[in-house]
Amino acid sequence: MPNPYILKGNHVVAALIVLTCIVGGLFIVLGPKATEKNPGVLHVGIRFADERSIEFTRFSLGGPGARIEFINNKGELSYQYDNLKIGRNLVPIEPDNLPSGRYIARLSADEYKRVHVQVIIDGRMLNPISNEKISNNVRVDYNMIGVRFEPLKN
Repeated sequence: MPNPYILKGNHVVAALIVLTCIVGGLFIVLGPKATEKNPGVLHVGIRFADERSIEFTRFSLGGPGARIEFINNKGELSYQYDNLKIGRNLVPIEPDNLPSGRYIARLSADEYKRVHVQVIIDGRMLNPISNEKISNNVRVDYNMIGVRFEPLKN
């Protein structure tokens, strides 16, 4: 006796195609509206050159804490984000706080050398300046900055 609750294969395939079309249509319709309201996310990777040393144990598990500051063309501080820990940190890029333009991203941590990088903010995106010379302990890419802090005492 056939079970009336078992769907045939062609019905399952048709249902999956219809559901895929509905979900894809929602992404197309609602996607731009979602990105207009949500902040962009900057990935900031923090490492320390001496983090595997005995002296580094004076800090807590996340390290001494770092900060990123965006300085505009007039030399004024436009935006600051504190308490960056070792590893990957997510920093919101909100156009209300950080308007589009060229900035110097200054990364700093107590007892470590500051790092300066020129970047371009365009809406919710951070882009590196292509012809800028960057030191070996810094990496900059689309919406990403990575830095390895060097101690002040070398």
